[in-house]
Amino acid sequence: MGQYDNITDLGLSFGDGNDNPSGVSEVAFFIPLSWMKTVAKPAAALTAGSLISITGNHMMVAGKAPIKVNTLFDKSGINWKLSGEKLSKIFEIGVELFVPDNSVKSLGSAAALKNYRGILLVGKIDGSGHYWQVGSELISATFSDIPGGTGVGATGEVGSKMMLQSYASVPVYSYEGSVPPVGAT
Repeated sequence: MGQYDNITDLGLSFGDGNDNPSGVSEVAFFIPLSWMKTVAKPAAALTAGSLISITGNHMMVAGKAPIKVNTLFDKSGINWKLSGEKLSKIFEIGVELFVPDNSVKSLGSAAALKNYRGILLVGKIDGSGHYWQVGSELISATFSDIPGGTGVGATGEVGSKMMLQSYASVPVYSYEGSVPPVGAT
């Protein structure tokens, strides 16, 4: 019996006329795994949605808090694709978050975060108040690149693009717990 044989509501559909907004909100949180006391996980999967839904709360270690990232809506998003060999697939998840700021705090934060493993929570724009989660306790999200610059000339673009990557058996998780995580100081 396969891992997903007990799920009876599998199906891919779109309701004609339903809102289906693209993009992510302008607020994200990066949380290093070493700063987390407990990483919540999806419950036992009985429905298709429960495969990706995390309803519990992530718990922080005392004295630690998630790192807030303010981004531009039209230059940020999450993409996924399948990777691997036949009958041995995994989702490869890529995130781009553009931060239009070259302050010493932003650039110093980029320097400090570049080698952390963690999870990334990116706000959904569907009105639910929930977040997309990239990375987990099993396979963390890591920074793959942070290209940026001062811009060139009067119309150049200033800032950094925070690029993260992870892998998972699902395209992305839906985090429905508290954000900032419970226990953050």
